[in-house]
Amino acid sequence: MLDCLMFRQDADLVGKFAISKAGHDAGECYVVVSAAGNFLYLANGKNRTLQAPKKKNRVHLFVTGRTVPDIKLLLKGEPVSSNLKLAGYLKKFRKESE
Repeated sequence: MLDCLMFRQDADLVGKFAISKAGHDAGECYVVVSAAGNFLYLANGKNRTLQAPKKKNRVHLFVTGRTVPDIKLLLKGEPVSSNLKLAGYLKKFRKESE
């Protein structure tokens, strides 16, 4: 991987909670699972799983400073249990944000 500022910033975004600001999913909470250029790949554990993340332009998202605990384990773990845990983290995040 190239060692440039853009890639280091993208790696810092993986695992952060993000809220959609635009589109039909405005207000929806996600977790950043990957980043490439101006696009972030998001999952919520329900309709957008870790195996099939949503691609969204970075400008249409508000990325919070909070991170999912053990994101690397979730990305490497079993599909069903990892998605259930991710959905649980998002549910807890939404409750704390209200």
